[in-house]
Amino acid sequence: MTEDKKMAIEHGILDLIDQDGRVTQTELARSLSVSIGLVNAYLRNLVHKGFVKVSNVKASTIKYMLTPEGMAQKYYLTRSYMSRSLDYYRRIKQAVESRIVRLKMQEVRTVVFVGNGEIAEIMHLYLGDTKIKLLGIFSDDVKTPEERLFFGYNVQPMEMLKDYLKNNDVDKILLNYFEEIDDKEKLLMEMGIERTKIDAKW
Repeated sequence: MTEDKKMAIEHGILDLIDQDGRVTQTELARSLSVSIGLVNAYLRNLVHKGFVKVSNVKASTIKYMLTPEGMAQKYYLTRSYMSRSLDYYRRIKQAVESRIVRLKMQEVRTVVFVGNGEIAEIMHLYLGDTKIKLLGIFSDDVKTPEERLFFGYNVQPMEMLKDYLKNNDVDKILLNYFEEIDDKEKLLMEMGIERTKIDAKW
């Protein structure tokens, strides 16, 4: 697990406890999309560090409360998260601009996206200022009905990509990831997709 992910979980727990001290571990796990076991481990650590106090309201109900040190830690994590987020978006913007220049130089006309997250959204906005046409979106990360739509496109499962390429004139497959990009490229090549079709560079 990356340091950013650890910070995000700790910040999320402190923030949710600050909002409602009677929040349960199950609710914390659901809100943060992590396991109850992981929440339990983080809570024990936060109590050990003196950031969170635990008290029994009644036999079946536990109440959490942030200590002054816990409030200071939450504030620190909030500032740190915002700073990292700004740096992250600057990095995406620079990477997308470089990619657009490269695609134009290669005279790419048509592309499909693999990945439909924040990077893909920024990539889509930049493509709007070019003559490069986006034909489709593919992802293996779709979990909710809302994630199946991307700017009017239906997000299709990754396993449909190979057949799609046979029936459509696609110049490049753009992988819209940073940390996972090597894994996604490997997955596509294992599916039998030509390496020359895949753009996995930033």
